[in-house]
Formats: sequence, structure tokens, C-alpha cells
Amino acid sequence: MHSEHLRNVQWSWTAFGWFAAVAASSAILLAMEGVGLLGRSESADALWVTFAVVLGFAFGGFVAGYKAAAAPILHGAAMAGASFVAWFVINLTFGGFTTGLSAWEHLSVRTAALALLVQGGAAIAGCWLGYRYAPVRVE
Repeated sequence: MHSEHLRNVQWSWTAFGWFAAVAASSAILLAMEGVGLLGRSESADALWVTFAVVLGFAFGGFVAGYKAAAAPILHGAAMAGASFVAWFVINLTFGGFTTGLSAWEHLSVRTAALALLVQGGAAIAGCWLGYRYAPVRVE
């Protein structure tokens, strides 16, 4: 792809895509809870949550890739990076100092890396599809 340059990354569409991904993932999880798919077993819940995150971030990536029409890999990677920054800020703000609980103990490095990899992969795939179907592309 010729458009994979940092100057082609539109940070506003990256942020919008990330918000769309989080909203879609939340809506899918809410629907799963309403139908009764969640709460049966811990391993099944993990698979359903992963499925919801993949669908949500693929949707958010599609929106970002379609609207930006350039640098789909960088836009998807930036969306995963936004998740890391949001997680870090939320844990600094609400974990430990304000609640007395340590939020850092509940998510291992391996789990965090896997979550970022899943989010990044789904967002990149969605961005690539959005870029592919965009009417005008930056080359």
C-alpha cells in the first residue's frame, strides 16, 4: 500500500473509529447479556467477550478506514494504541489512589498484550476493508 505514511493518519477519524468500536462492542455485549449468553461459565464468557470485541473493533476499523481512505494499517494500530492509553489513564485515575484497590493486579501482561493484539488485528482488518471500499483513496 502506498498510503502507509504517518502524514496520512487522520487522528480525528482514528478517535472516532475507536469510539465506534467501543460502542459497538458494548452494544454487542449488552445484547448477549439480554439474550442470556453470558454468565454460564468463565471460559464461555471469555470467548463471547472476545467475539464481541473482534466484531466491535472490526466495525470501528471499517468506519475509520472508509472515512480516512488512507493508511489502514496505521489507523488500525492507532486504534489499538488508543485502547492502551485509555486503559492506562483509567487505571491511574480510578485504580489504587482513589479506590484503595490495585487495578493493575487484575490484568496480567500476557492478557493485556493479547487483548491489544486482538483489538489491533480486528481494527486493522476493518480499516483495510473500509479503505478497500472507500470511493476515493489516497495513494
